[in-house]
Amino acid sequence: MLLARESAREPAFDPTDARWKLAIAAQRALEGAVLAYDERRRLLDLATRIGIRPFDANLILAIVQDRARRGETLESAAPTLAIIPSPAHSSPANHTWIWVTGITVAMVADGVLIAWIIFG
Repeated sequence: MLLARESAREPAFDPTDARWKLAIAAQRALEGAVLAYDERRRLLDLATRIGIRPFDANLILAIVQDRARRGETLESAAPTLAIIPSPAHSSPANHTWIWVTGITVAMVADGVLIAWIIFG
């Protein structure tokens, strides 16, 4: 809940933020408050390319559509969009480094234990 309150204080997104890029692309693709199926597929493909998970991408699209349906500006959605995890924090590449580091540490520890048993 604290995260939501902190996010609500931010006036707008950084224009290079992937969530904001997807939101702007979604707003441009809207026909009124309706998002055609082909446009939705295109936007979901874009989201995947820029590192946004499919679940989060669908949330962003729903937020943009809801704001359009209520006649609100996209900027008013910034606090709500900020609740969605940033791709930089949840990207698979970050998890890969964690796994590689963990495996490397385990291999070194195994080597030390084997050396201790053999030469100890």
